[in-house]
This record gives sequence, C-alpha cells and structure tokens, in this order.
Amino acid sequence: MVRSRVVPGLCVLVLGLIGSLQPNVLLGSSGQNPKAAVTGRGAAVPIPSSPTASVLYDQTDNDSGVGIVSQDFEATFDGYDSEGADDFVVPPDTTWAVTSVTTPGVYFNGAGPAEAVNLTIFNDDGGLPGAVACSYPLQTPVDTTGSFVFTLPTPCILGPGTYWLDVQARMDFGSGGEWAWETRGVQGNSPALWRNPGDGFGTGCTSFSPMAPCNAIMAPDFLFSLSGSVILFSPAALAVDPPGGDTANGVLEIGETVSVVPSWSNDTPGAFQLQGTVTEFSGPAGPVYVIDDAAADYGTIAGGATADCASATADCYSIHITGDRPAQHFDAQLTEQPSPSLPTPGLQAPSNAPTPKVWTLHVGGSFGDVPASYQFYRYVETIYHKGVTGGCGAGADYCPDSDVTRAQMAVFLLKSKYGSDYAPPDCTGMVFTDVPCTGGPFDPWIEDLANKSITGGCGGGLYCPANLVTRAQMAVFLLKTEHGPAYKLPGCTGTVFLDVPCTGGIYDAWIEALANEGITGGCGGGNYCPDNPNTRGQMAVFLTKTFDLLLYGP
Repeated sequence: MVRSRVVPGLCVLVLGLIGSLQPNVLLGSSGQNPKAAVTGRGAAVPIPSSPTASVLYDQTDNDSGVGIVSQDFEATFDGYDSEGADDFVVPPDTTWAVTSVTTPGVYFNGAGPAEAVNLTIFNDDGGLPGAVACSYPLQTPVDTTGSFVFTLPTPCILGPGTYWLDVQARMDFGSGGEWAWETRGVQGNSPALWRNPGDGFGTGCTSFSPMAPCNAIMAPDFLFSLSGSVILFSPAALAVDPPGGDTANGVLEIGETVSVVPSWSNDTPGAFQLQGTVTEFSGPAGPVYVIDDAAADYGTIAGGATADCASATADCYSIHITGDRPAQHFDAQLTEQPSPSLPTPGLQAPSNAPTPKVWTLHVGGSFGDVPASYQFYRYVETIYHKGVTGGCGAGADYCPDSDVTRAQMAVFLLKSKYGSDYAPPDCTGMVFTDVPCTGGPFDPWIEDLANKSITGGCGGGLYCPANLVTRAQMAVFLLKTEHGPAYKLPGCTGTVFLDVPCTGGIYDAWIEALANEGITGGCGGGNYCPDNPNTRGQMAVFLTKTFDLLLYGP
C-alpha cells in the first residue's frame, strides 16, 4: 500500500513507505512546475559515513520521512529557488576544524544528479543566519542517490557559539528534477529555517522562517552531521621582560616597556598555526596601561608541541605602565585572544575565536629594601605575589639580609607547599615544650609542621623556634615538605661539594639530593657552606625552586 500526501503550493517529499516501489510523481496544474509531492522511495534515506574524520555534531537520527526542497533552479523557475538552514552549537572553550559535512536527501520529480551543491555556514544573528563564517559554493560532494558527503576543500574553523548550516543543490528542474533535504522528527537547538525568496511555492516564507509553519509539516529539523577535529590550545607559560636586554630581569616595573611572551600548547594531533591579539590591558585605578604592540605570532605548532612567540617568530606583545603605584601588591591583567588556523593557503578565516586568556601581570617594586638590581629580586617578588610572605615588620620592607628563624621557616614551608590560603589547625601546646600555644603567631604553624612529620624538633622535646636555620637543616626541611615523610633519600657520593664529603654527616645525603634536583648550586668555590645560616633573600630562591612557584602564568 502506498500512502501519499500533497502539501498545497510546496514541494515536499514524503517517505516511510512499505516495500520498494517506483516513485509516484504528482505535478501541479500546469504539469511543468516544481510543486509536486512524491512517495514510494523506501522507509528511510541512506546516510553515508564521513571519511576518516571524527564526528563533531550529529543529528541524523529520527528520520521523519519528509524531505523539503532546497534548490537553485534554472532561470525559468527562479521563483522556486529555495534553501533550508539548521543550527548547531560549538561548546564553550572549544574550537572546531570542520572538514566534512553529511546531508541526507533524495531526488524526486527526476533522478538528478545535482550539477553542484552550495554549502554555507553562517554565524548566528539573533536566531537567524547572519554573517558568513565559511562559504563553499558549487561543490561536488559524494552523491548517493541524493545523500551528500562533502569533503571541504579547506577546513572551516569555528569557535564557541551558534552557527547555521545551509545546503542548496544547483540543478535544473527540466533535466534533473528536484532535490529535497531530509528532515528530522525531533528538534535539537532552534527549529530549522527555510525560505523561498520568489514565493513560487506560495507559502509567504520569502525570508528565513521556521520550517514547520512554512511547510505545514511537523518535522522541525534537517538531518545532517559535521566531522573534523577539535582544536585544543592551552596556555602553557608566560615570560615577562625575559632575559636579553640590558635591564631585563623577568619582572614588569612601572615606567619600563617590556616584552610579554606567552607559550601555548597544541593539544591536538595535527599542526595548527596560532596568532594572538591583546584586546585589553588594565588594572587598578590610577596608573595608565599602554599596549605598545598588540599582536603576536606563534608560527605553526606541531601536534602535541608547545611554542612561544619569541622562539617561533620573535613577534610578541609589548606593554608599559605609567603613573603611581596604587597598592603595595600590584597586579595588572592582559587579555589575549588566540586565533588558530591551519597551515593551508586559502583557509577559511576563523569565526567566533576561542575563549580569551586573561594573564595576570605582577608589577615589581613591592618592597622598598628590594630594588630591581638586587640579585634575588625576582624570587622575592615571586614569593610575595604567591602569598608566601607579607614582608617583615609593618610589611613595607622584606629584610632580605636578615637570617631565617626556625619559626619563620614553618610558615615559609607550609604556604609554599599548600598555597597562600592555607591555615594550620588549631594549636594544642602538647607537641613541643617551647611552643606553648599561648598566642604566639608561629605556634600553630610549628605544630602543623611536626604533625606532618616534617620536623621532630631540635632535641629534648624542643623546637627551638628562635634559632636560625642552617643551610644543612634547610635541605631536610625543603625535601621533606616537597616529597612528604615517605621520601626515599638517594645515596650520598661525596662528589658534589667539597665541604660535603659524605663521611657520616647526617645532613650530607640531603644536601646532595637538593643539589641533584637543581635547587642549589652551593655557596661558591665548590662548597655548600652547610653551617651557614640562610638569609631571607636566599630563602626566596630556595622556596621558588623547590615548589616551582611562578611569578607569571599559566
């Protein structure tokens, strides 16, 4: 039995029949216009597979059995030119490289084939197709009785957002008949749209309108799928004022123009080009934030690789700040817009670029007694920026040449390990006899250090909080905090430092381990100076290196 339906004034294909029948063609009153409905083409349209690429978006399920004409006819039938469009969404923080598109459909009122097919992807504009994102006119897709698989000549790069896929067959009615884009019985995202600018079908839908009201059918969407790859770039590192110039010290200061050098990782298998643009440079009120060079080029980044703009092309950002410091701890923000593309001539321009990256730029000059010329300046700025220290005394100074006490060491270690927001548990006064927990600011930190098996004190049930930390003791403190109490100490060789002979000294193996991790190079002359105390300036270096503290990025 054959079931058929005629929709007045519109070219509609109805499928879902039993058996394998020849098509029944019903023409308009003149017998010459594309106003027919056709039945008898089987239960469902075949859906070819996309070649090799991964499926990015798929709504080829729930075939409604109805196809809607989307066709550019010959001049005689220009009034019937029509096209359909359906939307899809690229998720947040994601960029797609679309390389293949599948659109199930059928021929009717003729056997086809289409001479060519126009494929366009539009940006969304208030729920309608807006500006063109990618255009592929007059394509010749793989054609399986009206179901098309397009291999795009250049990938379409799409950032997060909503887009519209528009597919229109270019075919003469007189020789090939009509092509219908198969529809879907359920809706995803917004309903599909359709238009017939010349209103040859008499629907009144001369501009894009929801398909169902125009066509007097219940199918709300078209069938299609998109294939390709997800472009994943992640920020990897940031260098500011990198070495190379006479005054380059790795820290941004008020009044100096510096290079800003981000690094990005390509987390996909394939190579992509990456450019960037600074869209905003701002910070607390008062100073003036100036962008001197707003463009960066990272070149072509191989799959799985990381690149920075300086090494790749020497084309990086440049900025400076003028005015007075608004606060002791001063951070600015630089917003970078990454723009990936494929290293292919003629590539479609990226649309709706990926999510911008906001880089935090710490501004140096935080302490009056730590000038930019100080040898450990960058390390002091790093532990201050990370919240490991607030300075000494009232906080305006750091006291870089003062020696570190065992009490101060407890705070330095735990904040470096666990972050600036870390707070130790309440103090009991039951751990060390010289740490009574009667209001001393360091007491909870000292007990916490002991409870984590980082220290056993200085002997006799004491911690000796006011004693200075020697460089030998520091090696144990650092490595136990870094690795935990289960840390397996490597053997000692006696070949690293002249004054660490490994002849039974209890700290010797710890000192060599510290050197082997690249945390210390000694005190000069091939020595380590294990009995020397540590200054606060030196401690900034040890903490930064041990706990991989970053002043900038990622």
